[in-house]
Amino acid sequence: MLLWDSLVLVCTLIGDLWALLSFGFVIDALIVFGLYKVAVHFLLPPPPTKKRAPVASKLSSSEFGQGKTIDCVNPATGEKFGSVNAFTREEVDAVVARAHAAQKEWGKTTFAERRAVLKDILAEVVRQQDEIKRYSVQDSGKTNMEALYGEILTTCEKLRYLIRNGEDALKPETRWPPLLLFLKKARVEYHPLGVIGIIVPWNYPFHNVASAVSAALFAGNGAVVKVSEYALGSKDFFEGIFRQVLARHGFSPDLVTLIPGEGETGAALVESTVDKILFIGSPQTGKRVMAGASKRLTPVILELGGKDPLIILDDAEFDQAVDVALRGVFVNCGQNCIAAERIYVHSKIHDKFVQTVSKKVQSFRQGAAIKGGCFDCGSMTMPRQVEIVEELVSDAVGRGATVAAGGKRKPDSADGALFYMPTVLTGVTHQMRIANEEAFGPVMLVIKFDSDEQVIEMANSTEYALGCSIFSTNYARAERIGREVVAGMCVINDFGISYLIQSLPFGGTKASGFGRFNGVEGLREFSRQKSVVSDRFPLRTQAPRFTQYPVPDNAAKIVTAAVNTLYGTGWPAKIQAAIDLAKASLAK
Repeated sequence: MLLWDSLVLVCTLIGDLWALLSFGFVIDALIVFGLYKVAVHFLLPPPPTKKRAPVASKLSSSEFGQGKTIDCVNPATGEKFGSVNAFTREEVDAVVARAHAAQKEWGKTTFAERRAVLKDILAEVVRQQDEIKRYSVQDSGKTNMEALYGEILTTCEKLRYLIRNGEDALKPETRWPPLLLFLKKARVEYHPLGVIGIIVPWNYPFHNVASAVSAALFAGNGAVVKVSEYALGSKDFFEGIFRQVLARHGFSPDLVTLIPGEGETGAALVESTVDKILFIGSPQTGKRVMAGASKRLTPVILELGGKDPLIILDDAEFDQAVDVALRGVFVNCGQNCIAAERIYVHSKIHDKFVQTVSKKVQSFRQGAAIKGGCFDCGSMTMPRQVEIVEELVSDAVGRGATVAAGGKRKPDSADGALFYMPTVLTGVTHQMRIANEEAFGPVMLVIKFDSDEQVIEMANSTEYALGCSIFSTNYARAERIGREVVAGMCVINDFGISYLIQSLPFGGTKASGFGRFNGVEGLREFSRQKSVVSDRFPLRTQAPRFTQYPVPDNAAKIVTAAVNTLYGTGWPAKIQAAIDLAKASLAK
């Protein structure tokens, strides 16, 4: 028996030859040659899709909403257009319990069934894009173009990516064991987590919801979304899109619920029985989310904003850099976590840049898109955020910065409207609060630098590290700087497009948070990962004697010799170790 143990260990040196002959290698070879789908079609026919009868659908607001009444106000006009009742803690718990019950069936669905649901959601988004645009503009004060691009186009691309690529991210993934275990095969499986608790801000009322919900659904989960108290007018309409599609396919609409409320409602969701939390918001609130989630050890994904640098080198294509910098700062009125909040311009082109952007910004049109018309900038959304921008600009001017455009609220705004004029600040230094704190508003900070080393140090000087943009016609130079800037994302000669590439993970580091959404990584964040090991062949070999109990006296010598045989360096030493292994195995 001991001799057999030695032979098994020595055979592991040529174990890869056995692997080449295994079924697993055949599948891997087919993958390499792009024939995997053909192999699956013939070798692993898809499970049958269960026919389900449609079920009734109704909105959560028809059953819940015993909390505080919150007014819905259009930030671009100051006009109240409705009210919504917050969900109480008890109602949040009831909604989460219903989502868990609905998820039990949904979690057993095939990828084909999930794709069918997402295809219908995509069709509804396309069909109802005018209504989605109107609700988004009414809730947030953004322009029509910003709603079409940021709410609808990005959501359609998210859904397209999930429909086309989601299964590849979540299907079992083969992993190769070491030679020592060549008779085994291994894989990683990705199973539904359960119910995802999602807390989103007001800057993209539809897309923030749709992006997270669609990913949660495709991963086999339910979703309970706490929407912002500053974007409640669209709550029922957006919830209805998901619930109606689910009901048509025979699934419980309780699988997706949007819950309105303020901080108390969000805290109730965090402390409920959800299986994971995705939070998008400020670092201050993110810390409270972590503290609340820790009570049940609920894992969290935190996307906590940024202070992204946009670096324009002296060899950049000037006109292109100007155009992209303007978009990076002022799109969605600067209310983006990945907004270009710091514009670093090389001293050789600094003055020309300031003159060019100031002239352009002074000509921007700003107004309430809900009343019609084409505008470059809409309003801000949150009253307190306007005050924060005012405070930061005032502090910068007091410390020596110059206002080259804007710098104040729009003078002819209606009462209660939240318009802050598109602003350009020059002469900004890192001693000013606005160079270090997230402004989340329509303010371009222009900061001069003289060398690559200096701008890298400046870019890394804040607590945030979400994304960055670098402009240069010297790609090697841009790539080198990009490697040195601490951030979760880097775009060269453009801004923000990494988010539209849904195959890329989205997220940051430092105070910008941790965890990822989008891409393979994001889908797997919404999954329970399981490692599985089984026999490569339908043969159950007896375990080597030295691994059994009672332990043989020479077991330690056998293992030592095996380690030297398998992992030692140099063939003479390996051969000697193999001889020692044989001797130890034969010894009484």
